[in-house]
Amino acid sequence: MTLSRRALSALAVAGTVALLASCAVQTAPDDDAPADDPAAELTSARGFDMDAGTIRVGVMTALSGPLAATAAFQVVGQQAYWDMINAEGGIAGEYQVELVPVDNQYNPQLAVQEYQKVKDDVVMFSGVLGDPSNEALLPIIERDDMVVAPSTQSARFANNANLLPTFTSYQTNAWNTLSYLHQEGIVGEDSVVCGLNPADQGGEAREIAIEYGAEQLGYTVGPFTEMAASDAAFTAQVQTLKDADCDVVVFGGFISNLPSVVAAATQLDFDATWMTEFFALSDTFRESEIADYLEEHFYVTGLAGDLDDTSIEGIGLLTEQIAPTEVNPQHVYGFMQARGASVVLEKAIELGDLSGPGIMEALNQIDTISYLGLNGDVTLGPVGERRMPDTSAIFRYDRTKSFGLSSVGPLYKAPEGNGPGF
Repeated sequence: MTLSRRALSALAVAGTVALLASCAVQTAPDDDAPADDPAAELTSARGFDMDAGTIRVGVMTALSGPLAATAAFQVVGQQAYWDMINAEGGIAGEYQVELVPVDNQYNPQLAVQEYQKVKDDVVMFSGVLGDPSNEALLPIIERDDMVVAPSTQSARFANNANLLPTFTSYQTNAWNTLSYLHQEGIVGEDSVVCGLNPADQGGEAREIAIEYGAEQLGYTVGPFTEMAASDAAFTAQVQTLKDADCDVVVFGGFISNLPSVVAAATQLDFDATWMTEFFALSDTFRESEIADYLEEHFYVTGLAGDLDDTSIEGIGLLTEQIAPTEVNPQHVYGFMQARGASVVLEKAIELGDLSGPGIMEALNQIDTISYLGLNGDVTLGPVGERRMPDTSAIFRYDRTKSFGLSSVGPLYKAPEGNGPGF
């Protein structure tokens, strides 16, 4: 899939090349690395045609189904980054990247089927959407020596030889926001903090963060209510939260759920502070009847900062690539994943091996990957030493801002420290 892009100016190209060369990645010293041409031993491999000079990278997301409207933006963000790299000559200045989109419809069974169709045609996957799909694929990619960047924030996927983590975990995002709300005087020892989340790993992760926050900040933990992505009625759950006098609710639902949640909260006059993640939002909400409640009650975690702040390096590059389209958080999400994959592929070429085991070894050899100011660094290296970022971008909902997100300040890290396994 190739999307048309405005060509980079010479200045932008030069600046980006310098950046990628100087600070994209820190690698552990390798005394055994060849001193001359490190790519001299390269040969064609699965998804890599050396004669054609092409590297094919898969991205699996929900291109159809209920999440398609937003998930497709991740592909746009990835393509934007690969277009930028290809305009500079490609990976290692030589190999063009072809992005191969695959549709899993956020369905783990379909994810396995679609993976089998393309696994021999790609060197790695720069994104696989959803905890269920990644769980279903994990034993298969381990067997196939395939590297995958999960499009999820589950800390469960941080330390695995086949996985490239990219984002701040669900736990850390929830905990950082609770810490920020405590700093702002919204959460205190007399507060009751509750949850409304799917009965999955993401929901469990947020509950862990709530319980950890109670230990650190002294508030009371209220009920954890459950939901599914397909749910359209939330009166029962919101009534439970109201009856428990919840002051803060950690919400882990989706775009398809949020209007119904707000409708129930409005009907029941539930006056709590809510916190959620950017993927629960749609830009259309800014012009909808739920905008008033969102502005009054919602904090949101996401990436980078204000989406029109081109002083953030990554936002500036992404804005130039997709203009005149307005940048949204899903674009940033995809841009970051391609960024991480490009660093790993550069390292694999340096090591002279773009096979599955070669790309897995590249993960071991990289110390950190930086993301152009879009988030904190990911720590790689040997399994057991890998860490997801410990920073969160926190926003108030503001319908006048791009995607309804108004940054409260720089990337936030809880001064109390992060929780174990976050």
